[in-house]
Amino acid sequence: MQSLSSHRTDEAIELASSLGIKHVSQSDDPIPEGELRIVLLDDRMELWDQFSRRRGMRVGFQSIDRRVGNGSLSHKQPLARAIGKSARTIVDATAGLGHDSFLMACMGWHVKAIERHPVIGVLLKESVRDAITHPDLSLAIEDRLVVHQGDAVEILGDMDAPDVIYLDPMFQDVHGSALPRKPAQILRKVVPLDGIEEQIGLFEVSRNLARQRVVVKRSDKSPPLVDGSDISYHGKIVRYDVYLTGT
Repeated sequence: MQSLSSHRTDEAIELASSLGIKHVSQSDDPIPEGELRIVLLDDRMELWDQFSRRRGMRVGFQSIDRRVGNGSLSHKQPLARAIGKSARTIVDATAGLGHDSFLMACMGWHVKAIERHPVIGVLLKESVRDAITHPDLSLAIEDRLVVHQGDAVEILGDMDAPDVIYLDPMFQDVHGSALPRKPAQILRKVVPLDGIEEQIGLFEVSRNLARQRVVVKRSDKSPPLVDGSDISYHGKIVRYDVYLTGT
């Protein structure tokens, strides 16, 4: 954690302390190989690695394709078709950096995004805060995206049943991931992959809670997380396996 903004130094120190990560000053040596650093600037938060010099990867949703029609916000896209027309509320139980949570909120669904890892949770909350300060992004999501940090199984146990629970377990192969390459690499470095037993356990909890369906995002080359999906929607490199619950 580092601040390159004179008025955000205390914020960086407090965040580093709360997350249990190192705070470094501006005079420290370059970022070591394999290390990621959260950097606070005057108007944004960035992620830097050893290749970053004056700019890193901005934390936020500004780069996401929000075009309608043939863009990511089209309800003809596989993601929207997998969620279903009758859904109103969604829990993204494996939110990560929130790419899909943001798109679903933009498309009009009320989304609760759960991220278990505290560092990624901070980045996700920062992305939502940043969106609120940008008029076009704020208008796109309004108040439809809320972030929860913690264990998804525990949080789901305290929630009212949503229409849809969305799961995006990280894939083994970064190049086959549904995420853009850089965010996928970041998640690999920070968050360890869940074992298959943990992934299936979360799926079973989700299937018992969701009122309409559970949607599981997979690499198009990956086997199903659980056999017996009712339908699948295919994109270019991913598919969405839908398990109807009808509770």
